Amino acid sequence: MGRPISTEYVHGRKILTGAADPSGLGLAFELDGNRVFTHVEATAEFCGKAQVVPAGKVQSVADDLAHATVAALKKRVGVTRESRLRFLKPLYAGDVMRADGTLFRDTGDLFVVQLRIHNRKEQLCIEGEVEIFGLTADQVRRMTPDGMISPDLRRFLP
Repeated sequence: MGRPISTEYVHGRKILTGAADPSGLGLAFELDGNRVFTHVEATAEFCGKAQVVPAGKVQSVADDLAHATVAALKKRVGVTRESRLRFLKPLYAGDVMRADGTLFRDTGDLFVVQLRIHNRKEQLCIEGEVEIFGLTADQVRRMTPDGMISPDLRRFLP
């Protein structure tokens, strides 16, 4: 259905957070037209002892999805400005969820990603928006100790 997207944007996340995968979830994203999606299994390691998926884990999935969406569709990296999630139904431990992200608004420096998370029965459980500030090469250059930007990362910065 979709094709795996390049994960080169993780270089930008590593510069900003110190870790290539700040959430530690190791999600694999796919691009299908103008939508980026991932599947997440709510295992015991993912949920802990909770019967429903904890809100913090949902937020981590939403953040990773938003950054992957901006990287795949706009070839940019950035930092999260704001996140608004609406929990419509609980996601239960042991279930598989599908998270979809589409670019809702693009002002050049600010990207708004609309996301929806469905359960195994294809019921909408969570919807929301994540706003991401796009970074420039000059901003990233100031974040690095030597002022250099790798060629892979440079493709994601204006």
